[in-house]
This record gives sequence, C-alpha cells and structure tokens, in this order.
Amino acid sequence: MTRKSYILRIFVSILLLAALLVSGTVPAVAASSLAGGIDFPALDATIQAQMLKHGLPGAALAVVVDEQIVYLKGYGTAGQGRPMTPQTQMFIGSQSKSFTALAVAQLAEQGKLDLDASVRTYIPWFKVADEDASSKITINHLLHHTSGLSDAGYSVLLPNDATPEQAVRSLAQARLTAAVGTKHQYFNLGYGVLSYLIEIVSGERYADYVRAHILDPLGMDASTADPSIASGLAQGYSRLFGFAIPVRQGVPAYGVGEGYIVSTAEEMARYAIAMLREGDGLVAPEMAGRIFTPGLGEYGMGWYISRGRTKIWHGGANETFRTDVNLYPQARRAFVLLVNEGHLADHYIASPQLTNAVEAGVLGKAPLTVSPGWSGRWIGGGLGALVLGLIVLHTGNFLRLRGWRERARGLTPARRRLDVAASFIIPTVILIVVFSQMRAFFGDRFNPGTYLAMMRYTLPDVFVLMIVGTIPDFVQGIIKLAWVLAGQTSRA
Repeated sequence: MTRKSYILRIFVSILLLAALLVSGTVPAVAASSLAGGIDFPALDATIQAQMLKHGLPGAALAVVVDEQIVYLKGYGTAGQGRPMTPQTQMFIGSQSKSFTALAVAQLAEQGKLDLDASVRTYIPWFKVADEDASSKITINHLLHHTSGLSDAGYSVLLPNDATPEQAVRSLAQARLTAAVGTKHQYFNLGYGVLSYLIEIVSGERYADYVRAHILDPLGMDASTADPSIASGLAQGYSRLFGFAIPVRQGVPAYGVGEGYIVSTAEEMARYAIAMLREGDGLVAPEMAGRIFTPGLGEYGMGWYISRGRTKIWHGGANETFRTDVNLYPQARRAFVLLVNEGHLADHYIASPQLTNAVEAGVLGKAPLTVSPGWSGRWIGGGLGALVLGLIVLHTGNFLRLRGWRERARGLTPARRRLDVAASFIIPTVILIVVFSQMRAFFGDRFNPGTYLAMMRYTLPDVFVLMIVGTIPDFVQGIIKLAWVLAGQTSRA
C-alpha cells in the first residue's frame, strides 16, 4: 500500500466517522403564535417538505383538539400502488408498551396483581444472572425501566419464533448494569416479561386480552396485537444510500407487547383521546394518575412525561416503521404521526425534525416549512459516495498487490512488517472507534453483538460501508502475510 493510499484511507475514514457521529439535533422551532388555532395548510406543507427533504415514502397524521379528532391526512405511498391514508395499518413500535402498561394497570385494579410485588410472585422461576436481583425486581421496576437490566448486559439473539416463555427464561443470562431501582435504563424485553405476565395472570393470550379490554372498548377494530391477522399493512421501508427500499418487517412472537402492535393513525387518535380523558373508563382516574406520574428518566408506565406534565409522549421505532404519539393535557391537544420507514437515520434525524415541526403547528405556532438540520437523503447519498470511493481505492490496491511481493523484497524487514500490519491495523482501528462512539451515543442501549446482527436491517448502508471499508484490507493483509511466510519458508 503506497503512502498516497494511506493518506486517502485516513481521509475516507474521517469522513466515515463524521457520517456515523451525526446526532441529528435540530434547533427549536420558531414560536410565533397564530390566532385562530392550527394552520392546517401550513402543517401539510411542513410534512410534505420534510418528506421530500428526507425521502420518506409515506406518512399518516391525526390531530386532536379538545378531545375531538379534527384532522386526518395521509401523505405519499403505502407501497404496492396504494396511497397512504389515516386508515392504513402500520406497526406502532414501542408505543405498544403503553398498551402493555395499561393492561397491567387494569389487572392491578382488578386485584389480580400487585405492582409493588416481585416478578417471582407470579413467575416463580423468573431469573437474571444476579440471583439476589432476581427476587428484588418488581413489576413496577419493569414498567419504569428501572430493573437494572439493559441491552448492554443482554447479548442473547432470540429467533423470531421464540415463545414469550423462552424469551423470559433467556434473561437468566442477563447481567445487571445498574442496581435494581436506581437508574432508568430503557430495556425492551422488560416489557416482554410484562406481556407474558399478563397472559399468566389473566389466563388469556396477550392479543386476546388487549383486544377485549382495550381495543374493543375504544372501537379500534383495525388495530391488533396479533400482527399475523393484519391484512391491510402498509409496506415498510428501510433506506439504502438515501433511497427508500421495501423490506419485509419481521415480527418476533415474544415481542408484540414491547414493540409490534398494529394500528392506524385514526385509531391511535382515539386512543390518545382516551389517555387525555384519564383512561376514559379503561382504568380509574387514580390509576391513570399513577400511569402518568414520572419516575426516573421522566418515565411513567409506558409513557414519557415531560415539561411538568404538559407533554406526555412515546415514540416507536421498528425496523421499517416510525410512530410518534404526543399528548398535551393542559392544551387538550394531541397528534399521532405514523411513517412507513424505519432506518436509524430516520429515527434519530428525520423524525425529530418532522415531529418538532408538527408539534409547533398543533400547538398553534408557525411550523417551519423545511427545518434546519441534516437530511437523511443527503446523508445516505454521502455514504454511497464513500462506498464508491472505497471500492475504487481497494480496486487500485488489489491491482497493485500483483507486484507487491517483488516490491517487498526491496524493503527492510521492519518496513515489510509495517506494510503487512497496516492492512490489519487500519480497519481494526476504524471498527474500534466506530463501536466506541456508538456505545457513547447509545449508552446502556448499546450491545455490539446485537447491533451487528441488526445493522443490516436498521443501517444497511452503514453495514455495507463497514464491510467495504474493512474486509478488503483484512484480505490484503492475509495475502501479504501468506506471501511473507512463504518467502521465509523457502529461504529456510
């Protein structure tokens, strides 16, 4: 590898790291008030401009004012030639947790379980790696993500057909990353345990319980906690180098209550109204107050509670879908925004820009037509350019490799060893830096094994970039090393 190649590799590596470290933070939306309420044409323009900016295929919006649905709109495509509508079914991601928490609250009101009781009261064999913690973790700890469990301490990769019981039993391998009850650490499988608990205590399948006790009372006929019967699902998308690509959404059998309920924008608006009405009879007002009381990390029971309880919200981030449900109890307003694309750049860059602008419009402020901040589409294009550059670079390196053995004979032994080592050191350093920065960004939600396994779905372009940016160097290093060792053997 020539000195020029080294310099180019370092330059490309810096660009790669810069692309991966983008946080997507956006300045606050302008706060100029509009007399007369919400400017819906401006809101439409905002959403359409943001979709164009980020290359989003489809979105559905529902707006609630004074506990009434006042606006429903679909934008773009639901895939396969269908327009997106407010009645189009989509996965709602982690918004599903609020349904699971509500079901647990109902069972507590019925006296069938105690929120402060140990999980072992109802699942005697429940176990995590720390035996002492196994008996200390309560239902409340799981509801509030304060069990001490986190993705960083759980490395099991469950197949999609794993049962809820198998998922709960897998926690025997989960180590605590904080003492029980001391820290908010968002942990999806904690709500998988709660879903299983609902089945144990109620004697019903999770999907059947949610249908009978939440969905049917609210008239949410198109919604389901059994995704296998959802017949009108929108096509989900990821993105590859800035372009939306259709991807089949996988559904783990054990994970519906933590992230795979299916609903529509219109029906989620009905659910939002029920939450604004303190449960609307699904639970007593006192229990609703408990659901919406923030604990550590501003997290209640399946909801985040912010700004002194003036904003209650939860997002949902599937591999190919995005959900945002925001409630504003003092203003008596809410909005639901569903998007059928789920690349991590959308969850951390496009979604905050879009929801911040919609929030401004729903609260009677002037939404920005196009907000400042990074564009998911342009970031994807930049990643694509890096991949092309790396392909050109590595093609040249492989072509030069044909004469490397002859050139190596003219190098000192130390220089020859350095040349071989560089092919291993450069990609290794890139991987270490990338994963260390990802750990710093995601915190207790980062697990290298899990992220590597999921990256091809959630960050396919970055996955391709990492392969193209590292594997050719390792291959060249192995070839060079084999030649050096063969030369030493022949001389011996």
